[in-house]
Amino acid sequence: MGIEDLTVLIGAMDDETVEQVLGLFADVELTVTSPPCSGLVMLTVKDSFETDFHLGEVLVTRAGVVFRGWEGFGMVSGEAPRRALARAAADAVFRCPEATGIQDNLRACLQKEALMQKDRLTESAALITATRVNFDLMPGA
Repeated sequence: MGIEDLTVLIGAMDDETVEQVLGLFADVELTVTSPPCSGLVMLTVKDSFETDFHLGEVLVTRAGVVFRGWEGFGMVSGEAPRRALARAAADAVFRCPEATGIQDNLRACLQKEALMQKDRLTESAALITATRVNFDLMPGA
């Protein structure tokens, strides 16, 4: 599971699932090196000419933890301290080269969440598709 996938998954989780992820770390020794704190970052995108364009500032929450000597960092959009901690803890656990039970439990939880998010996206796409209008078939158009 890639870092980008981890960020997207945890960013899209509901609060209850974030708490379940944090619950996985209840018996794990984690050291919070950077408590959750909010701030602003500049959102830069590329325009149609491939030139950087500064869209504006985005509110983020960031946190840092250490697991068995491996640092993890989490940054999520919005004011979400628990979500940032979950992201940082997951990052630290997956960076650790030692095979641990927490890695397996976390991977299983995140894979389940990924399937649920995919199903929700598929349902949403089906609802949107049902409202599509084909203007070429409309009389008088």
